[in-house]
Amino acid sequence: MSKSRKNSHIRVSTMHVPHMLNEAYHYEDPSCAFSRGMRCEIGDTTLLFLSGTASVNHRGKSIHPGDFEAQCQRMYENLTALLRSEGATWHHVVKALVFLADMRHYRAFNEVRTAFFKKQRLKMLPASTCVEARLCRPDLLCECELIVVLPTRPAKQRNA
Repeated sequence: MSKSRKNSHIRVSTMHVPHMLNEAYHYEDPSCAFSRGMRCEIGDTTLLFLSGTASVNHRGKSIHPGDFEAQCQRMYENLTALLRSEGATWHHVVKALVFLADMRHYRAFNEVRTAFFKKQRLKMLPASTCVEARLCRPDLLCECELIVVLPTRPAKQRNA
Protein backbone atom coordinates (compact mmCIF):
# COMPACT_ATOMS: atom_id res chain seq x y z
CA MET A 1 0.00 0.00 0.00
CA SER A 2 1.29 3.39 -0.97
CA LYS A 3 1.65 6.05 1.70
CA SER A 4 1.27 9.69 0.77
CA ARG A 5 1.35 13.17 2.26
CA LYS A 6 0.35 16.57 0.96
CA ASN A 7 2.08 19.88 1.48
CA SER A 8 0.11 22.66 -0.27
CA HIS A 9 0.83 22.10 -3.98
CA ILE A 10 3.24 19.15 -3.51
CA ARG A 11 2.03 15.55 -3.14
CA VAL A 12 4.50 12.84 -2.11
CA SER A 13 3.87 9.07 -2.11
CA THR A 14 5.91 5.89 -1.93
CA MET A 15 6.38 3.39 -4.76
CA HIS A 16 5.80 -0.38 -4.48
CA VAL A 17 6.20 -3.43 -6.72
CA PRO A 18 5.79 -6.41 -4.36
CA HIS A 19 5.82 -9.04 -7.13
CA MET A 20 9.41 -8.00 -8.04
CA LEU A 21 10.84 -6.35 -4.91
CA ASN A 22 9.88 -6.25 -1.27
CA GLU A 23 10.23 -3.31 1.06
CA ALA A 24 13.39 -2.83 3.11
CA TYR A 25 11.48 -3.33 6.36
CA HIS A 26 10.71 -6.90 5.22
CA TYR A 27 14.42 -7.79 5.07
CA GLU A 28 15.77 -10.21 7.65
CA ASP A 29 17.76 -7.29 9.11
CA PRO A 30 15.53 -4.23 8.66
CA SER A 31 17.98 -1.88 10.37
CA CYS A 32 18.32 0.18 7.18
CA ALA A 33 14.70 0.82 6.20
CA PHE A 34 13.98 2.89 3.10
CA SER A 35 11.33 3.29 0.42
CA ARG A 36 11.83 1.65 -2.97
CA GLY A 37 11.06 5.01 -4.48
CA MET A 38 9.26 8.29 -3.96
CA ARG A 39 6.75 9.97 -6.28
CA CYS A 40 6.65 13.76 -5.94
CA GLU A 41 3.89 15.61 -7.81
CA ILE A 42 4.62 19.31 -8.15
CA GLY A 43 2.11 21.18 -10.30
CA ASP A 44 2.04 19.59 -13.76
CA THR A 45 5.25 17.62 -13.20
CA THR A 46 5.95 14.36 -11.43
CA LEU A 47 9.42 13.47 -10.20
CA LEU A 48 10.26 9.87 -9.35
CA PHE A 49 13.27 9.06 -7.20
CA LEU A 50 14.11 5.36 -7.31
CA SER A 51 16.32 4.04 -4.53
CA GLY A 52 19.42 2.02 -5.28
CA THR A 53 18.12 -1.19 -6.84
CA ALA A 54 20.12 -4.35 -7.35
CA SER A 55 19.68 -8.00 -8.29
CA VAL A 56 17.21 -9.05 -5.60
CA ASN A 57 13.98 -11.00 -5.80
CA HIS A 58 10.56 -10.34 -4.30
CA ARG A 59 11.73 -11.84 -0.99
CA GLY A 60 14.73 -9.51 -0.77
CA LYS A 61 17.23 -12.26 -1.51
CA SER A 62 20.25 -11.56 -3.70
CA ILE A 63 20.06 -13.54 -6.93
CA HIS A 64 22.63 -14.54 -9.54
CA PRO A 65 25.63 -14.52 -7.15
CA GLY A 66 28.91 -14.22 -9.03
CA ASP A 67 27.23 -13.61 -12.42
CA PHE A 68 27.77 -9.92 -13.15
CA GLU A 69 25.79 -9.77 -16.41
CA ALA A 70 22.80 -11.64 -14.92
CA GLN A 71 22.83 -9.26 -11.94
CA CYS A 72 22.80 -6.27 -14.32
CA GLN A 73 19.86 -7.75 -16.24
CA ARG A 74 17.87 -8.35 -13.02
CA MET A 75 18.72 -4.85 -11.79
CA TYR A 76 17.25 -3.41 -15.02
CA GLU A 77 14.17 -5.69 -14.74
CA ASN A 78 13.56 -4.46 -11.18
CA LEU A 79 13.98 -0.82 -12.21
CA THR A 80 11.66 -1.33 -15.19
CA ALA A 81 8.98 -2.79 -12.91
CA LEU A 82 9.27 0.20 -10.57
CA LEU A 83 8.97 2.61 -13.50
CA ARG A 84 5.96 0.75 -14.89
CA SER A 85 4.24 0.84 -11.47
CA GLU A 86 4.15 4.64 -11.78
CA GLY A 87 3.19 4.87 -15.45
CA ALA A 88 6.76 5.70 -16.48
CA THR A 89 9.19 4.16 -18.96
CA TRP A 90 12.89 4.45 -19.59
CA HIS A 91 12.05 7.36 -21.92
CA HIS A 92 11.24 9.40 -18.80
CA VAL A 93 14.54 8.67 -17.02
CA VAL A 94 16.75 11.77 -16.85
CA LYS A 95 19.51 10.59 -14.50
CA ALA A 96 21.05 7.25 -13.54
CA LEU A 97 23.60 6.74 -10.80
CA VAL A 98 25.27 3.34 -11.04
CA PHE A 99 27.35 1.69 -8.35
CA LEU A 100 29.77 -1.10 -9.26
CA ALA A 101 31.42 -3.22 -6.58
CA ASP A 102 34.50 -3.35 -8.83
CA MET A 103 35.22 -0.87 -11.63
CA ARG A 104 36.87 -3.70 -13.57
CA HIS A 105 33.29 -4.72 -14.43
CA TYR A 106 32.68 -1.39 -16.21
CA ARG A 107 33.19 -2.74 -19.74
CA ALA A 108 30.73 -5.61 -19.14
CA PHE A 109 28.30 -3.19 -17.48
CA ASN A 110 28.48 -0.79 -20.40
CA GLU A 111 27.79 -3.63 -22.86
CA VAL A 112 24.70 -4.73 -20.90
CA ARG A 113 23.50 -1.13 -20.50
CA THR A 114 24.03 -0.31 -24.19
CA ALA A 115 22.10 -3.41 -25.31
CA PHE A 116 19.33 -2.69 -22.79
CA PHE A 117 18.96 0.94 -23.91
CA LYS A 118 18.91 -0.10 -27.59
CA LYS A 119 16.10 -2.53 -26.77
CA GLN A 120 14.21 0.36 -25.11
CA ARG A 121 14.68 2.43 -28.30
CA LEU A 122 15.68 5.51 -26.36
CA LYS A 123 15.96 8.69 -28.42
CA MET A 124 17.93 10.41 -25.65
CA LEU A 125 20.12 8.62 -23.16
CA PRO A 126 19.82 9.60 -19.50
CA ALA A 127 22.61 11.51 -17.83
CA SER A 128 24.65 8.90 -16.01
CA THR A 129 27.36 8.55 -13.42
CA CYS A 130 29.10 5.30 -12.54
CA VAL A 131 31.17 4.90 -9.40
CA GLU A 132 32.89 2.08 -7.59
CA ALA A 133 31.39 1.50 -4.16
CA ARG A 134 31.09 -1.11 -1.47
CA LEU A 135 27.48 -2.30 -1.80
CA CYS A 136 25.23 -3.27 1.10
CA ARG A 137 25.86 -7.01 0.54
CA PRO A 138 29.12 -8.64 -0.55
CA ASP A 139 27.34 -10.82 -3.16
CA LEU A 140 25.86 -7.83 -5.01
CA LEU A 141 27.99 -6.55 -7.88
CA CYS A 142 25.92 -3.63 -9.24
CA GLU A 143 23.18 -1.26 -8.15
CA CYS A 144 21.42 1.70 -9.77
CA GLU A 145 19.24 4.60 -8.66
CA LEU A 146 17.18 6.75 -11.01
CA ILE A 147 15.60 10.18 -11.27
CA VAL A 148 12.58 10.36 -13.56
CA VAL A 149 10.50 13.29 -14.86
CA LEU A 150 7.03 12.84 -16.33
CA PRO A 151 3.85 14.86 -16.69
CA THR A 152 1.46 14.60 -13.74
CA ARG A 153 -1.52 14.76 -16.08
CA PRO A 154 -1.74 13.49 -19.65
CA ALA A 155 -0.68 16.12 -22.20
CA LYS A 156 -4.16 16.45 -23.73
CA GLN A 157 -5.59 17.34 -20.28
CA ARG A 158 -2.86 19.94 -19.67
CA ASN A 159 -3.46 21.61 -23.03
CA ALA A 160 -7.26 21.74 -22.67
